[in-house]
Amino acid sequence: MESYERKRTYPMKSSKVIHSTTFTTKYVSYLVPALTNIGSLRASYDVDEETKKMVRYEVDMALALSAKGFAWSRALKHKLRLNYNDDDRVGDGHGEPVTKKPKTEHEEEERMMCLRKLIPGGKEMMADDEMLLSELGSYVSCLELQVNILRSMLQNN
Repeated sequence: MESYERKRTYPMKSSKVIHSTTFTTKYVSYLVPALTNIGSLRASYDVDEETKKMVRYEVDMALALSAKGFAWSRALKHKLRLNYNDDDRVGDGHGEPVTKKPKTEHEEEERMMCLRKLIPGGKEMMADDEMLLSELGSYVSCLELQVNILRSMLQNN
């Protein structure tokens, strides 16, 4: 019999993994009281810009606080505490889809720079591409969980 070995094609040295149950519990336990507090402060159903900013802040802070131990969550929390502008939000929304493999080292470095712009604190992860990819994976996982939780909360109301 021949034995086949599977080779891992993604970095997994980091022992930090997002457990969806733990994340969900932490996220909801932070976000629900914060949104309830905003709701009691804003009695009318009119949603003004200030209310939108408050909700956005609490949603982002819940994300940062629910995924402790990652560089991106620390960077996001730091940015939120500095009261960043909406224009200073992570990612520029102008990224192009990557469909082909880079041909040169320069192209690969350009793609890594684009990835660094997507993740909070990514610009500080200059030296370690493997760490960046691991952090990016956890960030995307948390964003997916966040979207699912928020959808669920909207459907239940």
